[in-house]
Amino acid sequence: MAQWQKELKGEETPLWKMYLDGVRYQSTLGLRTSIPQNVDFYEGRQWPPPTESTKNLPRPVVNIVKMICRSKRASILSTPVKLLYKSYSPRTDTERLNDFLDSILKELNQEGLDKLAVDDGIKKGSYFYHYYWDSAGIGHTGRADGGVRCEIIDPLSIFFASPHQIDEQKQEWILISTTVTPDYLLSICDKGLLPALKSSLQGENSTKLTLLTRYFRVNGEVFCERGTKSAYVSAPFPLSPRLEEIESALNQAQTADKSQKSPEQAPIKARKRAVATLYPIVCGSYERREGSIYGISEIEGIIPNQKAINFNIAMSLLNAQQCAWGKYIALPGALQGQKILNTPGQVLIDHTGTGGGIKRMSEQELSSSPISLVQELTELTRTATGVNEIMSGEALSSNMSGVAIAQLQAQAEVPIEELRSSFWEAKRKQGLVLAQFIRLYYYDKEFIRKTKDKNGRECEICDYFYSKDYESSVLDVVVEPTRGTRASITSDINLLDTCLKNGKISLEAYIRAYPEGAVNNKTAILKQLEEEKASEITQLRKELEMYKKGKTLDPVSIV
Repeated sequence: MAQWQKELKGEETPLWKMYLDGVRYQSTLGLRTSIPQNVDFYEGRQWPPPTESTKNLPRPVVNIVKMICRSKRASILSTPVKLLYKSYSPRTDTERLNDFLDSILKELNQEGLDKLAVDDGIKKGSYFYHYYWDSAGIGHTGRADGGVRCEIIDPLSIFFASPHQIDEQKQEWILISTTVTPDYLLSICDKGLLPALKSSLQGENSTKLTLLTRYFRVNGEVFCERGTKSAYVSAPFPLSPRLEEIESALNQAQTADKSQKSPEQAPIKARKRAVATLYPIVCGSYERREGSIYGISEIEGIIPNQKAINFNIAMSLLNAQQCAWGKYIALPGALQGQKILNTPGQVLIDHTGTGGGIKRMSEQELSSSPISLVQELTELTRTATGVNEIMSGEALSSNMSGVAIAQLQAQAEVPIEELRSSFWEAKRKQGLVLAQFIRLYYYDKEFIRKTKDKNGRECEICDYFYSKDYESSVLDVVVEPTRGTRASITSDINLLDTCLKNGKISLEAYIRAYPEGAVNNKTAILKQLEEEKASEITQLRKELEMYKKGKTLDPVSIV
């Protein structure tokens, strides 16, 4: 009898033991301490709780960590990319497949997920995409319910059979932990396992429980199982859909609803069952950690510098705070009940009669060394992390040309290329995982695609996608940049400026060629130019008619 079929009578499930092993490994690396600390420093929680000796110490936060992380994130994402499928067979037309992929990516909001993933990588060192089929999801109109979905998994919630192996597809198993309620567990539990789950929940007072989802392979096919600390929630099931059942349902739907049947649609015949061989997990690291699938974050090396910057500013503020109100020495009886309030114009009477009964202490002047040290440390940190003025887009010399600025920005981007290439590799793996879902689940789907009409204008049409057209195709994924970076846009603008200045292009051509997004009212400007041009043509026609009739015209107006 399989382990999940047994009633575990107080014993822990093997899933829970795998989970604990993963937690121990993360603790050994220090991830379970460093990742929360990284997040705290990014979000501005950079001071420890006050103690009796530090309760009066100012706690300023000049968040260099956030500035550097935001600059790096913007640089990595500054060049959007497009996933394209390429076939090794020249007879396979991938245009419709790529259009269908675009529609799925928009449905997933993949661009937003990518931003969350890069944010996780910068702060936590790693990012993990989890793709899954949601049968209740509202997606493309088709014969099969649901749609592929994606979520970003926190690095502290995903575990691997061999965390030293950086290729997720070579893992024996991958485990994901999720915090859920008891009611949710009962709602997703297999009927046959429900009594054992209810028994394990008896006496459980917690409203939050840990659900463990494990992906593993049997003879090369990916399976999934779910459980808790003391009970199983589902028996192992294949990631691949049950093809025979789906084919039967599709044939019944086609027979019952012939009015909606596409001309290209043919009766589905039983065929060899397709299986999922790739884990639906995509792993990425911000920077490689030696011998580990978990990466290194940008923040880990900046925290000591951030602490030093905050401390030096705090000491300067404390010094100013302590010296803001003067301290006085008064002989016994000199004040006779008077209070020194430091009020401007306050008069104090020295009752000793000696003239020296009340005097102000001489105090040490505020040194500028701590602030100079802060500025120097900040610049060194920015230099070490590669976030200088050029990369962050700060003002440069006003005498510098656009081409020179573009060249400097291109040079500043060189250290980012490695980080960007690593992210693009994760994008390529996304394409492979999505191709598996498309082949397995999207048999016959109606979707909206963009095309051009007879006049060359963009429009949207309803089309059909058939996964059977690509069942035997060997596909590769290409990550293709879709538009230039800030540096290339600057170069384009500078080139247009030069052409207009030298009279090589007209003002209208200049506006039309101006980069999209660089000017807000481009359409209105072009419309105004067209109206002025039409008005000039009308005026010239009137003057020409008058000239033909023999009337005297002002030579200047004819020109």
